[in-house]
Amino acid sequence: MNFYHGSTNPNLKLLEKSHSRDGYVYATSDKLVALTYAARSFPNMFVTKDDKICFFELLPNLFEKMTKSKKGYIYTLKNSYFVPVDLPKQKCAHNNCYRTDKDVEIIEKEEIQDLYTELLNYEKQGNFVLYRYESIPTDTRQKMIDDIKRVAKTLPKEKIEDKNNFWKLFLEEDRQK
Repeated sequence: MNFYHGSTNPNLKLLEKSHSRDGYVYATSDKLVALTYAARSFPNMFVTKDDKICFFELLPNLFEKMTKSKKGYIYTLKNSYFVPVDLPKQKCAHNNCYRTDKDVEIIEKEEIQDLYTELLNYEKQGNFVLYRYESIPTDTRQKMIDDIKRVAKTLPKEKIEDKNNFWKLFLEEDRQK
């Protein structure tokens, strides 16, 4: 079985357990899940639902804003004693997640030029579901947005202001009303 790690960092040579908050290196056996981590911004709208990788576009054009013209990297990893991990959904919203307490050698790097285009290709193949803004019932969308705002209001200002994150968009929605 192959293991993958998705990242925005183009220069990884070794995944070191000392670089994580909890002393583990995380990986997935699903290349599409790795792609979501390469595209990952916060808040993370990628989840596994009914055994499909999904994105919930809670604000108009959010999927495009988070992924279009954004590069990502999928690293194929040497199997370094990965074991399945059962993380709470708020920590990892996907199936096929693994971890190891060992440093992991990278075997290969694949550069994805445009995550938006790549994910839409997975959608065309039926492997990815994009729930567009207008297709999500208003009450469902609002409940999800309220949950995101609750978390965003607890974050330090530098996380809110980080250009690679999208927390601010959800907080700005309140100011526009």
